[in-house]
Amino acid sequence: MTTIEPLDPHDDEQYGDYHVAYLAAHDDEWDRPYSFRERRAELLDESPYVTASCVLARDDAGRVVGGGLLELPHQDNRTLAYVEVTVPPEHRGRGHGSAILARLEEMAVAAGRTTLFAEARWPVGSDGSVRTAFAEARGFRRDLADAHRVLRLPASLPEAPVRDGYVLRTWRGPCPQEWVDEYAGLLALLVQEAPSGDYPLENEFFDAGRVRRDEALLVEQGRVMQVVVAMSPDGVLAGHTQLVFSDDDRDDAYQWDTLVLPAHRGHGLGLSLKVAAMHASADLLAGRSYVHTFNAASNAPMIAVNEAMGFRLAGWLGEYVRER
Repeated sequence: MTTIEPLDPHDDEQYGDYHVAYLAAHDDEWDRPYSFRERRAELLDESPYVTASCVLARDDAGRVVGGGLLELPHQDNRTLAYVEVTVPPEHRGRGHGSAILARLEEMAVAAGRTTLFAEARWPVGSDGSVRTAFAEARGFRRDLADAHRVLRLPASLPEAPVRDGYVLRTWRGPCPQEWVDEYAGLLALLVQEAPSGDYPLENEFFDAGRVRRDEALLVEQGRVMQVVVAMSPDGVLAGHTQLVFSDDDRDDAYQWDTLVLPAHRGHGLGLSLKVAAMHASADLLAGRSYVHTFNAASNAPMIAVNEAMGFRLAGWLGEYVRER
C-alpha cells in the first residue's frame, strides 16, 4: 500500500526526504534533475503565472518511495496541468508510481484542469524506455519527440559574425528596462513559432512583470542567465537566446530558449546568437564539461545550427498528453 502526503517545502526534513528520492529517480546517464535549492525555490515561489506543488509517497513501513510534482499555469493553458512522477529504481513495479499519478490527477481536476502533460526520456537507438512504458500504460500519448543534444567542452565553435545590418546585445541579470516589453513579446511567441505536437498549446503569457518575476526566481535558485538579443536595422528585437548556469551544477550549462522572428529569418541569426552567447559566457563555461539543448525532432533549421556548433545526440524526451 502507498500513502500519499502533501509536501510542505518549508519542512526541512520532509523536503529533504522528497529530494533524495527525486534525485535517485533520475538515473538516466544524461538526465539532469533540479538541485535541492532549485526545486525548493520553485515550490516556494507564489507566482501569479505558474505555481508548483509536490506530494510525497511512503510505503507501509513509512519509507519514502517516491514523489510527484504538479505545475499549474494561471495566465494561459488553464485546462492544462504538468505532472511529474519520480520513483527510485528499487521501488518501481509496486504501484507507487500509479498512486502518485492518481493523486496528482485528483489535484489537477480539483483545480479545473482537464488535460495532463508529462515528459518521459528514452535512449538513443530505442523508441522507448520504462518511463515511456509507464506513461503509455496509463493512457498518455506521445505528442512530440524532442532531441536532447550535448556539446562537450571545450568546444571549437564556428565563425558566425552577425550580418545584414543586425547587431547583437547581451546581458546577465535583469533585462534592460528599455527592452523588457519587447523581450517579453519574444518569450511569449516560442510555442507559436517552434514546432509542436498535435495538442493545441497556447502561447505562454509573458509581460514585463513575468520577466521580472522569473529573473528573481533565477536568483533564488542560484542560477545565472546569459541573454543575447539581435536588433534589426530598424531597431526592433528580432530574436534572442538564453544560456543558463547553476551554482549547484559546476559541470553543465543549459541552452534554453532560442527564437528568431519569422520576418528576420534567413540572415544566420540563430547561429550568430548562440555562438555569441557562448563567447559572452566564456567565464561561466570555464571548467564545465557540457552544454545541453533540446529541440523538436522536426525542427531541422535549429538542429542544423546545433550540429554546426558540435552538439551531438544524447537522448530523446517525449512530450506526453492525456485528456479527460
